[in-house]
Amino acid sequence: MAERWAEPRGAVLLRWTLLTGACLFGVQMAWSLGLLQRVLSTDVTGISAVILLTYLGCVAYGGWRALQLGRAHQAFARLRVDVRERGALPRQPVRDDWSGDYCRALIRAQADRTALREILEEQARGPHESGWFLSSALLKLGLLGTIVGFVFMLGAIDALKTLTYADLPQMLGRMGSGMGVSLYTTLVGLLANMALGLQNLMLDRSAERLVTGTLAFAEDEWLPRIRGGSAP
Repeated sequence: MAERWAEPRGAVLLRWTLLTGACLFGVQMAWSLGLLQRVLSTDVTGISAVILLTYLGCVAYGGWRALQLGRAHQAFARLRVDVRERGALPRQPVRDDWSGDYCRALIRAQADRTALREILEEQARGPHESGWFLSSALLKLGLLGTIVGFVFMLGAIDALKTLTYADLPQMLGRMGSGMGVSLYTTLVGLLANMALGLQNLMLDRSAERLVTGTLAFAEDEWLPRIRGGSAP
């Protein structure tokens, strides 16, 4: 049953690498075509730059989480092998051995399985909440840029009361600048939100497989050994 939820070694890190590579390729293409430079130069508010920098930070954090989850899946695979071959948990716990910590805690007679499950879920999925928050925040920053851009445009229109025909080109330039801020910040915010959403979904699915596999292994194989008196 536990094998149903097992992941191949390094699968989550490979998926993160492929997703990040595709996104960075898109950024490189936008830079080569001059689109990214146009966005950054047109957005006088700097909101687009903030979105891009935050996105890069979230990508780096996602890579670190993918590495952690990969180590946790490897530790879980080692745990299953040791229990089936030796009838005992690994003697030397490895880094990010969340499944092993859960199984060791079950040995205690008064172990609260509900609390232990919550701890396991927090270790596997809890840190991803900040990723979802930042993904949503980037979308909201894009919408904020939309509002700021429209404020610039309305300010230019309101100035028509005192402008002369000679000032018309300047007024149109201000309106165009406001429209550029509105469109570009919305575009950058939407793209960053979708890319981070895919990353967070990938990490959540990997964490879910780890938690479900650990619980299934504990119920089907580890707890019967404990109750039968064969646990270490």
